[in-house]
Amino acid sequence: MKHAIAFVLLLAACSGAPSGGALTGAENPRAAVQRFLAAARAQDMQAISVVWGNAKGPQREQIERAELEKREQIMIALLRHDQATISEPRNAPDNKVTVIVELKQGARTAAPWFTVARGPSNRWYVEDLDLVTLQNKGFGSKP
Repeated sequence: MKHAIAFVLLLAACSGAPSGGALTGAENPRAAVQRFLAAARAQDMQAISVVWGNAKGPQREQIERAELEKREQIMIALLRHDQATISEPRNAPDNKVTVIVELKQGARTAAPWFTVARGPSNRWYVEDLDLVTLQNKGFGSKP
């Protein structure tokens, strides 16, 4: 009986998702941006780390945790918004996609671009975004 339980536990552990696998990223570029914005709006650094990455996979597997958290805090502050309208994704160089997002924060509006990259297991990650436009439009400042 003990052997059977141990075998079942071993089988369950082996059948989990691979590191950096299908549980990270999103199924398409638009979904990656939606998840990223929702995570930022909820101030959920763990959720951001699931969809922030590049062709190699999530950033949380590529940079040190302290650096990851600093960058996520900056993005959370700048991406605070009341409403978001996501444009249709457009092809960009290097097999990437660009998405423009109109963000509203009170009376402020901004339309930063997001670059989304295809990563491992055909998953999509927000690789970069236009933080300068958000700063220039007053996003990130105290309400």
